[in-house]
Amino acid sequence: MTAEAGRRVASARGAAGFWSRLRAEGAFWQGVVYDALRFRRHAWLHRVRSPESRNARMLADAHFLEYGMALREARPGFGLARSERLAGDLIEGGQHEAAGQIGLATLRDWAAFNRGTTLPDGIAPALALPGGEDIAAGVRQTDGGGAFGDYLAFARSRHSVRQFAPGPVPEAAIRRAVAAAQAAPSSCNRQTCTAHVWTDRALIDRVRRHQAGNRTFGHELGGIAVITSDLRHWEHAGERYQPWIDGGLFAMSLCHGLHAEGLGTCFLNWSVTPATDRGLRAELGLDETQLVIVLLGFGLMPDRVSVCASPRLPEGEALRLNPPLAD
Repeated sequence: MTAEAGRRVASARGAAGFWSRLRAEGAFWQGVVYDALRFRRHAWLHRVRSPESRNARMLADAHFLEYGMALREARPGFGLARSERLAGDLIEGGQHEAAGQIGLATLRDWAAFNRGTTLPDGIAPALALPGGEDIAAGVRQTDGGGAFGDYLAFARSRHSVRQFAPGPVPEAAIRRAVAAAQAAPSSCNRQTCTAHVWTDRALIDRVRRHQAGNRTFGHELGGIAVITSDLRHWEHAGERYQPWIDGGLFAMSLCHGLHAEGLGTCFLNWSVTPATDRGLRAELGLDETQLVIVLLGFGLMPDRVSVCASPRLPEGEALRLNPPLAD
């Protein structure tokens, strides 16, 4: 069993404390370099080098065209450069991908919005490509108000569960929870995250052995998910942390989706060393383009279960409402 980074309590005194601090400093920089080099290798900082990066760019460009049309004072003529790049990606083969079909449908809606505008020459050939007719892309009208139940009560009803009832987790519940996770916000609608899920006992045990925090209860899990973000979907240096942000939104939405299905959940922290990260990805057959965000254990709920009772900090610790700005 590998150990999670940062879990040991080290002495802060004398020579032992000095070497402990030195090792911690070295491990920190090793992790920084490991993450930075992987992002640098696979993000499309300068040019698109893979179908996955092209798919992400098509979704991002289509989203740019969509949100321009969704503004209160939407004006024709915006997004000409984006539309031309999207058209080029479609013509070069992107139309055959699911992302390309969304992009094509969006481009058609945008072209209709700009009916009275002179469009770049490259747009017309892309509009003539087949497909995308049945996809509701572009913009649509929706109701602006209305509450959907007591979300605060729902959120507070979820606890990290470390006791599970025996029995198989219904596949339909997992699929519905993943569909809920797909509704999470995603930067430029690129939808970079994937839930890799196992419900077979032997496979669960192979996955969870790489994560030290589940040793006392992991044998009871009915399923385990590894949430990843594809580094090929990210573009520039300003997005270097965006995989974790999108991944966190996706993971929490998945967790709430499983909770809504009546399942117990427990996040399994993935704050680990590069060696531990490599070990899990080798076990799962994930290449280095897949950034592991977090693991999530889940299973059937017992009739009665013990959970940690410590309260959350007061609201004032998490909220600064209208704080003064710097002069």
